[in-house]
Amino acid sequence: MKLVHAPDFSIRRVVESSSETVPISEVIIAGAATGKLLEGAVFEAALRWNDYVLIFLTNDVPFEDSLNIYLLDRHLNVVDYALMYAAYSTGIFSRLDLSEANTARFHFLGESTWTLRLFSRKQFFLPILGSPLGVHRPFTFFHCFQISTQPCAKQVRTENQPASASS
Repeated sequence: MKLVHAPDFSIRRVVESSSETVPISEVIIAGAATGKLLEGAVFEAALRWNDYVLIFLTNDVPFEDSLNIYLLDRHLNVVDYALMYAAYSTGIFSRLDLSEANTARFHFLGESTWTLRLFSRKQFFLPILGSPLGVHRPFTFFHCFQISTQPCAKQVRTENQPASASS
């Protein structure tokens, strides 16, 4: 099934971030508070898929921003979660592409295109081998989505291209 935007979803920050705490926000649906709290400060996107909602929240930390990705069921329970970050890296959520069924492509860390593929049922994953660099997930053997990355074309160098003099 194709992912579609969920314009009725938003957030309201309830705990500001500090050096000791992460920001916490409440999920708002059609202007009504739900009581559901998630880590994150800036609402990036909410997408509907089957009976689920995929929510992207960033933490609003300059030069070390992180992206929280939540898959929520119809009762707003978290059924899968991933956190994306890299030390001393600026993450800017952009270029959200929903053109392929069950898939969201976006940019966040570096120049890479990230692909999030949703599964119709939980899939088995080995926690040690399951996620690319920069993606952090809870220790579990089953996931409802997979995140992968592919460098942008300008980053890929063929064997015939010489390395720059500064390399």
